[in-house]
Amino acid sequence: HLFAFIDCNNQQADGAPSDVLNVEPVSDKWAAFGWDTQRINGNDIDAIVSALEQARRVKGQPHAVVMDTIMGKGVPLFEQREKAHFIRVEPDEWKHAREQLGESGTDD
Repeated sequence: HLFAFIDCNNQQADGAPSDVLNVEPVSDKWAAFGWDTQRINGNDIDAIVSALEQARRVKGQPHAVVMDTIMGKGVPLFEQREKAHFIRVEPDEWKHAREQLGESGTDD
């Protein structure tokens, strides 16, 4: 009943992983160590639920769910920001971000 959730958001402190320190193929690496591995859209709740349901059917292995995500999903101001891990959000940006989040709804 062991699960690992791996967030692959294509972000590192010094740029995109493919340009700095490529970690791919993430799924293959977990599978090579005997983990039941799935790769999904980590911003999609239905995909996460489906991955958990599928993992329940696999017995005798730990489960790795590799999730491709977009940091700040639903807020274009944050989605498009480089180095989003450690860039400060200014007070006026919070208002803009809340407006963008309200506009995006819950369809994404």
